[in-house]
Amino acid sequence: MFQRKIYSKLKEWKESSKGKTALLIEGARRVGKTFVATTFAKNEFPEYTLIDFSLLNDKFKAIFNDLSNIENFFRDLFLALDHKPLRKGSLIIFDEVQFCPKARQAIKALVNDARYYYIETGSLVSIKENTKDILLPSEEEAIQMYPLDYEEFLLAIDQSYELEVLKETFKNHQQIPHHLHQKFMKTYRSYLSIGGMPQAVLAYITSKDFFLVERLKSNILKLYEEDLKKIDQTYGTFCYSIYLQIPTMLTKHSFKFKNSSISSRVDSYTFKNSMNKLIESKIVIPVYRCLDPQGGFLLSKDDTHFKLYLLDVGLFTSLIYARGHNDQDNIYRKLILDDTHLNLGMLYETAITQSLVANNFIPYYHLWIDLNGNNTPHYYELDFLVQKGHKIIPIEVKSSRSFATKSLDLFEKKYSKNISHRYCISPKPLKYENNLTYLPFYLSFCLK
Repeated sequence: MFQRKIYSKLKEWKESSKGKTALLIEGARRVGKTFVATTFAKNEFPEYTLIDFSLLNDKFKAIFNDLSNIENFFRDLFLALDHKPLRKGSLIIFDEVQFCPKARQAIKALVNDARYYYIETGSLVSIKENTKDILLPSEEEAIQMYPLDYEEFLLAIDQSYELEVLKETFKNHQQIPHHLHQKFMKTYRSYLSIGGMPQAVLAYITSKDFFLVERLKSNILKLYEEDLKKIDQTYGTFCYSIYLQIPTMLTKHSFKFKNSSISSRVDSYTFKNSMNKLIESKIVIPVYRCLDPQGGFLLSKDDTHFKLYLLDVGLFTSLIYARGHNDQDNIYRKLILDDTHLNLGMLYETAITQSLVANNFIPYYHLWIDLNGNNTPHYYELDFLVQKGHKIIPIEVKSSRSFATKSLDLFEKKYSKNISHRYCISPKPLKYENNLTYLPFYLSFCLK
């Protein structure tokens, strides 16, 4: 149905592992983990079977309690599945593996048996909590899956030629005619509106019904919110309260959540535990402050100051603009046509964050104080810092048409030897100037 870039990574795993490791696909719910695993199974293996542990009873799961006799194990497994054993070299998918921790522990014995390949999928929070009493297999690799990024979105909506043109434009430093720039921005605003959750994208493709798209996204948000409430009930955390504050904190450009703003009952330990659970859910993407860019991002990470973004820009659009609104179709059409008169900075920042993590970057932000002309302190901020090799890529995101790049300019003066290239991402057309690229939003996926 959709071309997903993770598919090539699955092929790389198959070729490199030769069945000597299992692959765990992690990610938030509804990002397409099961679909990509079954598509991969159909295309790349002689046979496959999918075991969905969320639907199976304890009697079935008990098969994984004893693997001392591997022949008896497979006999019992395939009898319980009600089909004959797969051919050697086939694939077994352990779907929602968090519901059967013993199946994950069994990976060591199953991989050593060398009969089949194994892929696991699951929700990270549940996976971690359900492994307390088992021995985690060293024969397991993990890979992260996200919603569709902008490249995948263009392919999904049958705009492969537009994608090809964009890549060539970036590669060859080509100027973009105004009419094409307007067209590309309109397509990008469609992505801001719809996002990359597979169900929402499919609904848009098949129906062009924004009310249906919004209903599906709203259902996913409800699912996530219920998950966070369950985590809070189980562990005494405040994940849901933190999640509710994300739009407000981004609007205020605030970089630190105050414990007291969540609840008077939240101490620093509870808050840290809540943050860990929220991040493990993969519903949010954290961007931490980097104190000293030239000293290494991780070494100077300030985990008390951070920004939180929702994992998918389309879900965020629903959360702050369309959810529960009576005129959802009109809201979406105005957003796509750039006729909202709203500050879309939060949406653009969320989309850029989503793009960076999809391209395997770990984004940070940087905030510092400099003295201006009359020796009074002034705060400067860079929205994102990422590393490429041993070099830094500083990024500013401008939702308006202003080209002011004071923070980028000052940052280059301080760290010129450490910088690979600078980017200002905005609604303006592509432009190059010294070591600075003014990059339109629709080309941000080219940062790799």
